[in-house]
Amino acid sequence: MSLDLYRSFGRHTSATRRGDTIIEVMFALAVFSLVAVISIAMMNGGVAQAENALENVTARSELNSQAEALRFVHSSYISEKTLPLRSNLSAEAIANGEKYQQYAALWREITNNAIKPDEAKSYGVLDLAGTVHDSSANGPRGCARMYEKGTSGRSLLYNSRAFVLNTRNLSSINSVTGQADVGISYVSIRSNPNAFTVAPLNARIIYAATTGPGNSISQFTDGGTIYDRIKQAEGIWVVAVTDGTANPKYYDFYIETCWYGPGSVNPTSLDTVIRLYNPENV
Repeated sequence: MSLDLYRSFGRHTSATRRGDTIIEVMFALAVFSLVAVISIAMMNGGVAQAENALENVTARSELNSQAEALRFVHSSYISEKTLPLRSNLSAEAIANGEKYQQYAALWREITNNAIKPDEAKSYGVLDLAGTVHDSSANGPRGCARMYEKGTSGRSLLYNSRAFVLNTRNLSSINSVTGQADVGISYVSIRSNPNAFTVAPLNARIIYAATTGPGNSISQFTDGGTIYDRIKQAEGIWVVAVTDGTANPKYYDFYIETCWYGPGSVNPTSLDTVIRLYNPENV
């Protein structure tokens, strides 16, 4: 091969092996970054949607549990109306398994703390979504509005006589009265205000152990430890509303939840209402 031919071949080979220019590299990096950002955003959006769906299912489950507990107490009281009180039975009759009323005291505690419809409206209970989303309201907004104490030193939930039922221990019987133990089964904001708090995560009820340390959200027992005492009602409550002039007399139970979804600055509120009639008028 002549020297001129060799040099010509070398120049041709160098031209075909030319590297990318800085503009081409920057363009490739820009495309890669754009695709990566879009992919991450879609993944985060999918995770947020899945988390939001899970929180909604959890809140709805808590709502349904409270509704079923109310129906159970109501129907039990009705079915036991013809039974005697434990105090009217002899020790022998009780030992022989004689039936007696068990849920009268619990039902009366629930219904005695019912408020009037006009009160419920003024406290924002009848329109929870409107109350927590009202941007023109003075003071705190969102879920905190239901818990924040006003100039009177009382919150909207306190004025509404909010409560929750212990769905894990409604049947706990007081050994003296024979009735369901109201102090365990019925947790009211009037008697235990610290138990009602804004939800730091999602609407839920946290249970404490009967004896010993520890809390549980989903487990009833764990290694022999029983979690059947309500410690916190986070972002969930029940309000009983009645109109004393109606015949037959009824009770509307507004079961409500409020919390903030993942990455959201706007509150999420779920609520339901059930109507139960006064057994005295049915």
